[in-house]
Amino acid sequence: MNIITACDAVFFHCLSELAKSVRKFYDKPIIVYDLGLTEEQKKRLDAVIIPIQIDPEVNYTGKVYLAPNGNPSTRATHKPFCVQHYFANYSEPMIMVDADCLFNEKIEEKGFDVAVTYTPPRKGEQIYYYNGIINSGVIFFNTPATELVNRWAQNCYQENTTDQKALSDVLEETINFQEYRKVQQWGGLKIRIFDTKIYNDFHLTRKGKILHFINTRHREDIYEKLINERQKGRDIRKTFREIKRGKRSFIDRILSVFKQNR
Repeated sequence: MNIITACDAVFFHCLSELAKSVRKFYDKPIIVYDLGLTEEQKKRLDAVIIPIQIDPEVNYTGKVYLAPNGNPSTRATHKPFCVQHYFANYSEPMIMVDADCLFNEKIEEKGFDVAVTYTPPRKGEQIYYYNGIINSGVIFFNTPATELVNRWAQNCYQENTTDQKALSDVLEETINFQEYRKVQQWGGLKIRIFDTKIYNDFHLTRKGKILHFINTRHREDIYEKLINERQKGRDIRKTFREIKRGKRSFIDRILSVFKQNR
């Protein structure tokens, strides 16, 4: 099992921590597709670094507006081309993760060809999946899944899309995400759907096997504080609420007042 990602210089502060977690749990370096790391960053990184040239017709940088009144979504349409390159050079199964992910344990899941992560809606909740129904920050490949990846890559040539929407659109041809607990089929491939709460935990709970520091969580100053608290064994979900939203629990507020009055 290999772990791969793609990264530029902006996300190096996250990538270095991800690389440490891969070394810790897999006892091997992470494989990094270089999208613009500096020479100094590459020297400091415990990783196999692979340069890759993405077709200029693929707009893989920046953001795109997909929701009518929502926030912009990151394109990241380089991903299927990294997967193609990987399986042209490696035979081992792999997990592709975003650079702002972090492993909490070693994961080697079997019984499928490709697995994606998905957040099932709560009962009665209505969600509009403008940016695709899956969360593509973590994707498992136990086989090359050539036809699926090629279709994904074709969709990524579209200007107004993201890697996430492009793959979601392909999978939804046959996958019923309401039946997400079952292994399903796409083009003869076995597709497994994992819950984001465990395998792509952007809420940063203690249950997550893979944490994902999305949005402001990966901002360098906030990320550094969260990692420091994590190393102390503290609840970083609670820490993030305190940092970003200024919220503290009732007990914490009482303890704070008590300390001030001592």
